[in-house]
Amino acid sequence: MKALFEKIPLGLDEAFAFQEFHVPRFTMPWHFHPECELTLIVRGRGMRYAGDSIARFDDGDLVFLGGNLPHYWWNDADDRRGANSVVVQFSAAFEKSALFELREAMEIRRFFLRARRGLLLSGRLRDQIAGDMLRMKTLNGWERLCLLLEILGRLAGQKKPRFLASASFSPELGERDGHRLTTVCRYVNEFYGEKVWHQKAATLAGLSPAAFSRFFHKRMGKTFEAYVTEVRIGHACRHLMEDDASVVELAFACGFNNLSNFNRHFLKLKGMTPRAYRKLTNHPAA
Repeated sequence: MKALFEKIPLGLDEAFAFQEFHVPRFTMPWHFHPECELTLIVRGRGMRYAGDSIARFDDGDLVFLGGNLPHYWWNDADDRRGANSVVVQFSAAFEKSALFELREAMEIRRFFLRARRGLLLSGRLRDQIAGDMLRMKTLNGWERLCLLLEILGRLAGQKKPRFLASASFSPELGERDGHRLTTVCRYVNEFYGEKVWHQKAATLAGLSPAAFSRFFHKRMGKTFEAYVTEVRIGHACRHLMEDDASVVELAFACGFNNLSNFNRHFLKLKGMTPRAYRKLTNHPAA
């Protein structure tokens, strides 16, 4: 599935777009756009695809999608209730506006950087934001903007975010120590199909190997080696969705030295085999 570019209907003087959809089923194919997006599934069930994440969705599903993160929803064939969603999409210009440079809004700016992989919202926070999004239908432009800022403030306050896509879909991972992390992540994403050297990554970060290990684990919450594996699996998922190459070919192309090692890591990270993952993406309308 090659992701298609979607043009969001935003005017040059508009901060965000608010849309509600009542359709027999969701028909937008695998697509992306530079705008961030909040999507609430009011009614509908099936499979949700976001980056390399594949999961079930049902009534009340609520996700935040970072800019340029490919996504789409696939309705169950036996769900004949019709599909209803509420979507808020805001421009990259809004995300980078001077408002979020203010000290009072810096947490929201950090949230934008943190959430590029997409987030699944749940529990009380989901219920609050879902209610706010439904309330937007009754508000005017200014009131909607104020409510959107409130929603972003709540999102920025999350303590344990649940990411959707793996790290390979969001190489720009943070503002603090951003240059070091970005340089290292670009190195991994460029050479994931070859031997990725810990020493090389440490040199790029300007640190000794031991200091780099501590730095990376503290900032990323995982070892450098675990991150490399996650990136390789993320790229493998993308190829499984878009290419016709065999699983064996993809395993070696993504830097794994044998098929069993690839299958073991894939199952651990995705909860299914590579072949099962590919089967899930082979929808005729995708």
